[in-house]
Amino acid sequence: MTDDPNQQQAAAVENAAAGRGGLSQAELDALVASSDTGGRGGAGTIGIFITCVALTWSLFQLWIASPIPFIVGWGVFNDTESRSIHLAFAIFLAFAAFPATRSKFQIGLGVTIPVVLAFLFMVGAKESTVTWWIPLVALAVVGAVVLGSPKDRVPVWEWAMAVIGACAALYLFVF
Repeated sequence: MTDDPNQQQAAAVENAAAGRGGLSQAELDALVASSDTGGRGGAGTIGIFITCVALTWSLFQLWIASPIPFIVGWGVFNDTESRSIHLAFAIFLAFAAFPATRSKFQIGLGVTIPVVLAFLFMVGAKESTVTWWIPLVALAVVGAVVLGSPKDRVPVWEWAMAVIGACAALYLFVF
């Protein structure tokens, strides 16, 4: 048996409808929603914002693939710059639009990997390199994993990781 709450919810809906001659439309909608792609519900201002970011990303992709930037002489990006911008959009939307799943194995990985990486970065750093901040980043990631990721809203820590990840990806473009 799986620990996935979406599958458990879908099974509960099916069990509740057993013996009643089928599912109602609302129950069918709940069943489909519980086993959908895993994205957050796109309702309200946040849903509109995420949709606008995704639309802007699509327009950026069309822009860099078209000859228009070369015709107008503006918005011409080299490969590294366009990949950096593309990655920034992808990272931002990954954190904002999709909640992290929470199986025991994934929580274990989400706690173990940042701690091990922080240790390796600190041990492997040159002697003159400042490393006091590395455990803070690892603790922030571990905290976000432990706090969880609801499907109905984007928590503050995921907004922070989305913005920080996008800024890190844009580093190549900016500098």
